[in-house]
Amino acid sequence: PFGKRLNDADNRMKELPYALYDSQDILVRDIVSTGSGGIKKGLALLSGIQINTSPDTLDYFHPLRFDYFDSDGNVVENMLPYLR
Repeated sequence: PFGKRLNDADNRMKELPYALYDSQDILVRDIVSTGSGGIKKGLALLSGIQINTSPDTLDYFHPLRFDYFDSDGNVVENMLPYLR
């Protein structure tokens, strides 16, 4: 489903990790929804893109999602603004 998105992108190599993230986010949302019965008090979910760099520089993590879910699997709060 992300082929057209990549084909239409100005910079495919820049768009690729975001398209991969979005495809994985769909799976993670399904896992949280399906497994919400096992959440006892809540769930904090941090996800994003790991950016690996050359050996001489530090790698870094680009957070794209940081949500707190209640025991029913509903998002209670988007905590991403607290990271910036």
